[in-house]
Amino acid sequence: EDTLEIAYTYSVVYKQNDNIKWASRWDTYLRSAEGSSIHWFSIVNSLIIVVFLTGMVGVILVRTLHRDISRYNQSDAAQEEAQEEFGWKLVHGDVFRAPSSGMFLAVCLGSGAQILAMLVVPLFFACLGFLSPATRGGFMTSAVILWVCLGTPAGYYSSK
Repeated sequence: EDTLEIAYTYSVVYKQNDNIKWASRWDTYLRSAEGSSIHWFSIVNSLIIVVFLTGMVGVILVRTLHRDISRYNQSDAAQEEAQEEFGWKLVHGDVFRAPSSGMFLAVCLGSGAQILAMLVVPLFFACLGFLSPATRGGFMTSAVILWVCLGTPAGYYSSK
């Protein structure tokens, strides 16, 4: 068995640059790159697909509802009693039924609202520039503080 050993090396040279101020040291990394048009193209493409699929679901729902409503309006009062329930009328029993685990549902809704707010609020402030990437752990610290502070609104939302 012949083995070949290859030695990998590298070197780093640090040069101090006094022209860059401490407050603007991240500007190079935070500016958008030259190839950002691909990034925006992907975002716009995703939004167009979401809007298109939402429109398709809306059209299907409108057609189904229109057909069911037209059938309901065509039937006479005498025929209604003899006729079986169909379409959206079958859903009314499920909609007004109480959930089997109502307390668990309430806890999940309150905790979900708390976690969602805990993630959205720091992201919003980071987008506005209040949470700097230079502050290590600033995002996580603000998320944990929000998690603690949002416990009371989550409890209120659960009990509603």
